[in-house]
Amino acid sequence: MRLKDKIAVITGSAGGIGAAVAIKFAENGANVALWDVNEAGLKEMEEKLSSYGVKAKGYKTNITDYKEVQEIGLQVIQDFGRVDILINCAGGGRDIALGLRELDDEKWDRLIDLNMTSMFNCTKAVIENMVENKYGKIVNFSSVAGLRGGGLLGKAAYATAKAGVIGFTKAVAKECAPYGIYCNAIAPSLHVTPLIEANMGAEQIEELKNSFLLKTAGDPSKLAELVVFLASDDAQFITASLYMVDGGFSYH
Repeated sequence: MRLKDKIAVITGSAGGIGAAVAIKFAENGANVALWDVNEAGLKEMEEKLSSYGVKAKGYKTNITDYKEVQEIGLQVIQDFGRVDILINCAGGGRDIALGLRELDDEKWDRLIDLNMTSMFNCTKAVIENMVENKYGKIVNFSSVAGLRGGGLLGKAAYATAKAGVIGFTKAVAKECAPYGIYCNAIAPSLHVTPLIEANMGAEQIEELKNSFLLKTAGDPSKLAELVVFLASDDAQFITASLYMVDGGFSYH
């Protein structure tokens, strides 16, 4: 029960990796505020997490809308009393595979907003509460695309946003360390989720697995264990760090 009685906000938590993280947090005793645009998924996750004996509440949230996010942040603090942990997991977008020549300014802005600016929005929504309480754990999801100028699918805009997440993580860690606030980032490669399976054929997934040193894809529940560790007090000497969870993909 590494996170017993902690209050966590997890974005993108109605499905995929965000849902895996939320479940692992509930298993470890955390109360969870679920942020996502998928209302049906939020309701399902509320019920699933409540079965662990923790408080779970879903908030339909457009994380690219600064004003909306600030209002929901205040609502979470009112509902839960405080925020101890923020997991900025939401991201992606339907145009991530577009390269520079295929992008226009609207698609560029949308991808940057969803994959980088959203993390600023969500962090701003809880940071003053963390400063007041002299405690906070923030984990931001970057990507191997941010290290390689593009990843398995993500190209120019996505890679730029995810590289920006790494810089943002280090800046938050540096500025907020005096207030007992930690900030780290994770850069995953392929983790097989229902969304990945729906958008990629088995043959493509197998091809991608073979491009990794370990010849396999990541397991979201195992990735969630790392997030739990970084959000816990066991990681008391770790901040401004980047963890590659990529099967050796960034080794080349």
